[in-house]
Formats: sequence, C-alpha cells, structure tokens
Amino acid sequence: MHTTLKNKTALITGVSSGIGREIAQLLAERGARVFGTVRNPKSASAIHGVELVSMDVTEDASVNAAVQSVEQQAGPIQLLINNAGYSFMGALEETSVEEARQQFETNLFGVLRVTNAILPGMRQQGYGRIVNISSVLGFLPAPYLGIYAASKHAVEGYTETLDHEVRRFGVRAVLVEPAYTRTKLNGNTKIAKVAIEAYAAERKRSTETTLQNIERGDDPRMVAEAVWSALTAKSPRLRYPVGKGIALSRLRRFVPAGMFDRSFRKQFQLD
Repeated sequence: MHTTLKNKTALITGVSSGIGREIAQLLAERGARVFGTVRNPKSASAIHGVELVSMDVTEDASVNAAVQSVEQQAGPIQLLINNAGYSFMGALEETSVEEARQQFETNLFGVLRVTNAILPGMRQQGYGRIVNISSVLGFLPAPYLGIYAASKHAVEGYTETLDHEVRRFGVRAVLVEPAYTRTKLNGNTKIAKVAIEAYAAERKRSTETTLQNIERGDDPRMVAEAVWSALTAKSPRLRYPVGKGIALSRLRRFVPAGMFDRSFRKQFQLD
C-alpha cells in the first residue's frame, strides 16, 4: 500500500485525456486528494476519486479562481503537476508569430501562471513539489514540431532555474520527460495555417514518422509512475526521462554531435 502521499493535496492541469488523466488516476489510487483541471467540466468525463476543476491556463483570472477554490476546499496545495499543453505542427517558416505566441501561452506561460498562483501557499507551509511535464523535445530538435520543441526547451530552462530559487523554502521543481507516448496527440495538435510547397514532401515524411512513433510509443502509465517517483523521492532528481526517453537522453549527452546529427536526420527522413 502506498501511503507517502496520504493527506497531500495535488493539483494536476489538463486531465481530460492522455498523460494528465493517467497521473490523476494513479495519485488518487495511491491516497492523495486530487484536483484535476479541465477547460469545460460539463463535457469532461469523470475520473474516479478525482475532483474536476474548471481552469484555462491561458487566463490569469481563471487560474487564480481555480486555485482559490481548491485551497478553500482542501487547504494548501502540496503537489502541483503542470501537464496542460498541446502540440503544434508545421515548418518554422510556415509558423506565424501569432501561432507561436499561442503555443507559448499554453505550454510555457500556463506553467508560469499556475505555479505563481500556488507558490505563496507552498512557501508558507515550507513544503511543495512541482512536476512540470516536459518532453524529449525539451532537449532534442524536432523538425516540423519546432515551436512545440522551443516551448518545451523553455519549460526546461524555467524549471531548472525555479528549482534553485525555491529550494530554500522546502519546495522542489522537477521535470518529467516522456518520449513518444500513446495518447490522442492527434486530437490535441494544431497545424500551421500556411503551407509552403517547398517543405511539403519532407514535412509529410517527417510527420508520418512522428505518428508511427506515437503509435508504437510508451504507455501513459509509465509517465504517471515517473511523476509518482518525482513526487515521493526524498531528494528528487532534476530530470526524469521516461521509457524510450531514457536512451534518447543518454544519446544526446554522450554521442558525438556529428554522429548524432546524421542518425537523427536519417530517422526523420530529412533530405
């Protein structure tokens, strides 16, 4: 029986499907009081043992109201998992600044917004654990998913810095880095409005490779287990790569740059 999170209150953003849903289920099963955020609670399907909260991570008022409502019901939040996000496909030249801005609004500024709303309570109680769901694309290049990769690289820099700033308050911030995971990423992907013919053939090949990798990807439960480890470790590591991400993380660190570059281009069928 897992008892390490008994009497702890957890807030998880973006629990309507995929990784967020798995994390919410796992923490609820193991004794935490779990609040999961969704944009529209009326249309979200229930998760056993999880209290759904309405939150749009791109709006200050929505985030602050949701956090206040959780704190009124359950007292201070000890565990925060920033999971809400979406992916964006398109060559970088096809990506407008507005599309890029929206991607960062959710994937980076959403994390900042929710964390800032919760940190005062964590500092006051002298304890907190913040887990930000990053990706292998937080440390790898990503042809035709470039703005998504840029947003996850930003989350990595943000989290590593945050961990240094809040450690003296008894708060730790860590990263969980899934590789390709079997989720409904397709339903959660936006596509660049502009399509430039020069990129079409390569974009198609690269996108097909990505979709095949997702189909053969890791089980979202593995990501939830990594989050569990990050929340319960006495001295958490900064990064928790998951499944196939563990090998990719080592490759990126130890393989010579030229060799990495060649094998990477080959895998994504880049000309």
